Amino acid sequence: MNRRILFVGGHTGGHLFPAEALAHSILEMGEGTPVLLDHGREQEKNVFQKAGMEKVLAPWRGKGRLSSATKVFAARKLLREEKIDAVICMGAFPCIAPGLAAATLRKPLFLLEQNRVMGKANRILALFASKIFLSMPLLKSSRSIRARSAILGCPVRDGFQPTGLPEEPLRLVVMGGSQGAREVNQKVLEIFSHDVAPHGTSLDILHQIGPKEALEPIVDSWAKLGIPARVVPFIQNPARAMRDAHFVMGRAGGSTLAELNSVGRPSLLFPLRSHSDQHQLHNARYLEDHGCALVFDEQNSAFLADQLRNLFGRPDRLCSMVKSAQALGSPDASKRIAEMIGVLLRCRESGRMSVPQVSGEKNIHPAHGKVKEA
Repeated sequence: MNRRILFVGGHTGGHLFPAEALAHSILEMGEGTPVLLDHGREQEKNVFQKAGMEKVLAPWRGKGRLSSATKVFAARKLLREEKIDAVICMGAFPCIAPGLAAATLRKPLFLLEQNRVMGKANRILALFASKIFLSMPLLKSSRSIRARSAILGCPVRDGFQPTGLPEEPLRLVVMGGSQGAREVNQKVLEIFSHDVAPHGTSLDILHQIGPKEALEPIVDSWAKLGIPARVVPFIQNPARAMRDAHFVMGRAGGSTLAELNSVGRPSLLFPLRSHSDQHQLHNARYLEDHGCALVFDEQNSAFLADQLRNLFGRPDRLCSMVKSAQALGSPDASKRIAEMIGVLLRCRESGRMSVPQVSGEKNIHPAHGKVKEA
């Protein structure tokens, strides 16, 4: 049966890259035809082309401000006309109308939550979801959500596979992310204005500054510090950059951390503080608690430089952090999620009530949020 599965999400890489990975697995495993709800953004165009997805235009695109009810009715019409069999929501407010439309039409609704704190859109849609796929245990969740959740990891694109540390020199990657890159750039330069490299250790730095930042001032700043650095607006192959690095510095979005853990790279994380739920801070603390990351928490830059110098002088500690990161990683998450979606849809189609457990599914301990392999 050629199921048509609609993907909906926000416009940042944190939503689109997991969608790309999951759509590729669904298509490859023959579980259905992935269809992207297109809001007309360039990032979406890149994703559906790479993943081999079909696309349908959001019915409210270009129509200005519409009421929530109007969007839900438009989404219901779209799902019927496009013969959509199931909806996958990746998070963010663009998901709400299609998600509610799926629920009112009694179509299977699947949610992906990449963070420790569930976002507002997913909290609304969780009331109606058939299954909620988590990247890590939620900080807080109801019994109803726990009963319908599976921790299978966050889908990552091809290339993010576990590898050991490379040979010298000490290679560092700085990734500002799609939001708040300027703050990361400034703080990293402040830290490296102090002595970070252990005596006799040479550094090789790849610095992604973000597409909106001026290149020359940052190139000049590294030159004044006497540290060789390649400064680029955007890293074209982040998987290779991570595999080639000993250590990564960047934001703490759920998909970024999934990529770090899939490869197994220690990190210094700069959580974005502008969100009211502080989900990036909670994400970062989760990695810190598992021994694979340091967290920038408004510390003095000299103090952090001292921490990094001690860490970089201890190859055994770096290797331990690699193992800790890989223990949290799920490089095959997209295949496991695609498999479970296929199982759930087949059970629904056949009228079966019980659902067999997918290999590698993790259950949430109801009291402590700890996980155990099935």
